[in-house]
Amino acid sequence: MAQGRLITVAKKELFDHLKSRKFLLIFGILLVVAIVGMIGGITEYNKALDRYNEHQSAIDSPLSSYIAEKPSILSVFASVATYLVFVGAILGIAMGFDLVSKEKESKSLKILLSHPVYRDEVINGKALGGITALSGALFVVLFIALATLLVYGIVPDGSELVLIGIFAAVSFLLIFSYFAIALFMSTIMDESGEALIYTIIVFILLSVLVPTLANDTVMENLVGSQPEIPQELLDQMQRPVTNATESNTFSVTVSDKGDNGAWDEYNEQVRAYWEKQQMVKDTFALFSPTMDYQSVTSTITSTMTPGFVLSAGNGVTTAFMVSEGETTSVEDILGKILANIAALLLFPAVFFGLAYLRFMRLDVR
Repeated sequence: MAQGRLITVAKKELFDHLKSRKFLLIFGILLVVAIVGMIGGITEYNKALDRYNEHQSAIDSPLSSYIAEKPSILSVFASVATYLVFVGAILGIAMGFDLVSKEKESKSLKILLSHPVYRDEVINGKALGGITALSGALFVVLFIALATLLVYGIVPDGSELVLIGIFAAVSFLLIFSYFAIALFMSTIMDESGEALIYTIIVFILLSVLVPTLANDTVMENLVGSQPEIPQELLDQMQRPVTNATESNTFSVTVSDKGDNGAWDEYNEQVRAYWEKQQMVKDTFALFSPTMDYQSVTSTITSTMTPGFVLSAGNGVTTAFMVSEGETTSVEDILGKILANIAALLLFPAVFFGLAYLRFMRLDVR
């Protein structure tokens, strides 16, 4: 019987969402940006595939040995994640900020609780209805995204489908996080306008302010500057290589330096620096669903192991990243993003728990 009342409340909330103009409007925008992101991502993927084929054919190229793997299909979803991180959060906020406050404003909450229904069934039903609507919207978006891939003749393999599933799961957790925050604000505020304002303030703090703390200037103050290239290595880079494809060009790979101990030492210093910086950024990310989501999606959509190449020509030294041709396994990716996924699970759990406790003690007289 209790389960039946819960389902009844959930169905009512679900149909209210599906008939809501704000939900349909934001869902429409989400669909458009997802399709645009997929088309843009597919275009970049095809360009990367063309560059891969060119490098494979250029046997004498100094970089040909570093492009040993085709670009990952997951890179297509990078553009989708860029749009989804904001539009998805707005969708979650729009669906949650007035779930309880509108009942307070219309005085219908008192009437609702006068019926044979428990408070926990009401708040759980409202959350379940919202979660179902969010899940349905995200399912449609990802279905269209996969259909777009197939239309362009791109077919993911088994491991890529697993990563796409993880991408869908963390996208849902991001939207649900801001939905839970909005629901909490809706329970503690008497008016929907106030709930919306405070939810937006929290959204700005978590999606703008916290990521700003992880910018390059702050990172430099916390972990120091990147190690400089020793003079010994700079001197080496002044000497031309006899078999270089272009005159006056020197190219050396930091990740494959043979028995050169100086390069080994410098490479370890660089790696240690970037690992320390990434650790600090990951710590900041634990306090921001947006940063957690961006960290997870960037790891998923960049499944190639990077390496460093330093080149010097005409007295100018340039450093850039290339792939070493080693595809990261699904298990390795999960190991890297596990903490971020845990944080994304924690955010909605905490704020929904707070909303639940607040609603159970709410005075509706």
